[in-house]
Amino acid sequence: MKNIKCIIRRNLKTKDHQHLVYLRYTYNRRYILFRTEVYVSITNWNRKSGRVKKSFNYELKNSILSQKERDLETNVLELISNKKEPTLLNVKIEFYKARNHYQNEEAKPNKQDEKRFLKDFKNFINDKKDNEKVSSETIKTYNTTYNKLEKFQKESRYFLHYDTINNDFYFKFLKYLRAEGLYDNSVDKHIKNLKLFMYYTLSKEKHTNNLFQTFKRTRTKADFVVLEFDELRKLYYDYKPKNEKYRAIRDTFVLGCSTGLRFGDLTKLSRGNFIITRDKITNEIIEEASYSYIKVPVQKTTDFIRIPFNHFICEMINYYEIENKEITFLKYCNQVFNREIKVVCREAGITNSIKVSKKKNSKLIPTEKAKCDFISSHTMRRTFITLLSTMTEITNIQAVSGHKDIKVLTDYIKRSDKELNSIRSCFNDVFSREVQEKKPDNQSPPPVRVKATIIQTRKITH
Repeated sequence: MKNIKCIIRRNLKTKDHQHLVYLRYTYNRRYILFRTEVYVSITNWNRKSGRVKKSFNYELKNSILSQKERDLETNVLELISNKKEPTLLNVKIEFYKARNHYQNEEAKPNKQDEKRFLKDFKNFINDKKDNEKVSSETIKTYNTTYNKLEKFQKESRYFLHYDTINNDFYFKFLKYLRAEGLYDNSVDKHIKNLKLFMYYTLSKEKHTNNLFQTFKRTRTKADFVVLEFDELRKLYYDYKPKNEKYRAIRDTFVLGCSTGLRFGDLTKLSRGNFIITRDKITNEIIEEASYSYIKVPVQKTTDFIRIPFNHFICEMINYYEIENKEITFLKYCNQVFNREIKVVCREAGITNSIKVSKKKNSKLIPTEKAKCDFISSHTMRRTFITLLSTMTEITNIQAVSGHKDIKVLTDYIKRSDKELNSIRSCFNDVFSREVQEKKPDNQSPPPVRVKATIIQTRKITH
């Protein structure tokens, strides 16, 4: 057919100066291009005939191009025989049907649907941003998923449509994300966001595809670092900041470790969030939970939680005069904070070498470096929950952390070797060789005594 021809694009070439051959279909003075996966140098290309000149493998390449033209011509003739206009979109649909991108003949996009999927994803992000109280960090992850999908469609040439979100797409998208070098938990965020979008559009009756519900998540329990009691004391009492910026970063971090607030909630604190009651005689802050506490709406749940004061919080109130003026030391963005807290912790001497492992494609990838280099804004919340877990019940921690699900809360707790050793010691009497040797014949064994481990708490004072 005259409206089907092989061409090359002179402005697009590979590093070895090879040009990709495209199949061009023209209709009503407009055209659409299909890749042929055949590459040729411009000197070996006959523009008039649309074929490869006599060169290495030229006969095989021309045979492939001829077959591609015949296949496209067949698609066009089938449309005409079915009394359908061979428009650019209809031909494109037939092309992708031939490559098994659609499950059945009913799953064909309308003309306005060609870019609908990604447009709807943008509308989903805007709707979440405007109508639901979703954090800015969550919106960033939605935008990142959108960018990944857009790039995936462009590089893999997989036509994104509601009816093409199937198992074939799932495995190709997983492979693409892992080829990008993402760890399993980062891959999981994109799968989670995609499923949220599909549920959202399903509720809007934009499609009837339920296959996305079978997509498996890749989330694994993350390995992370927390500060020990001694390290937290060293950071607050022994470290002498060289300037006010480092003092503010240090105080923000210690306040986060003392309250367990997410970084977004922490940096939004104002003096109105501090409910302060002082003793009328001594003018000291009354630290009892019913008198003095921080009341703050939680970023992810919009519920209010009350965090009782401790010795450090009282010192911060007095030092920064929070009762009389707005807070100034919580005004750094997350990127600056994550960069500077590593410097602060390094100067404070938290530099012991540790290993942290992450999963990539279900394989553990360990990384060893100084502890300070692993510390970030999220370390505050993990430290708060981990330290509390050694001193109080999990339900008390849930009351001040704002977690709805205890299963999620337990993921924040990191058990140290010291605590694991206490589990080991519980069985010392059970399997003690000395007890076995002292047991008299024909006598029932004495009752097993389990040694209780008493956890002593220390009040942080000067």
